[in-house]
Amino acid sequence: MNKIEIYTMQSCPYCQKAKRLLKSLNLEYDEIDVSESFEEMQKSLSERFSKNDISTVPQIIINDTYIGGYDDLEAAYKSGGLKSILL
Repeated sequence: MNKIEIYTMQSCPYCQKAKRLLKSLNLEYDEIDVSESFEEMQKSLSERFSKNDISTVPQIIINDTYIGGYDDLEAAYKSGGLKSILL
């Protein structure tokens, strides 16, 4: 089973788009609302994935592979690269 984490904020339209794309692929995910803890999420993901440019939501991780934001998720889906990450 795939482990998908998506870090979101309530008012973020790209978060909604990312969740819709995952749902359309019948993929379950754990949503973590970072509205109250955005800076903590930035620090945690920066340390976990050696990324210094985490400044937006959503942030998407699939099977411990850092995907990035919605545009990155959509690009991986359209290119077929998402299939190699999914179990």
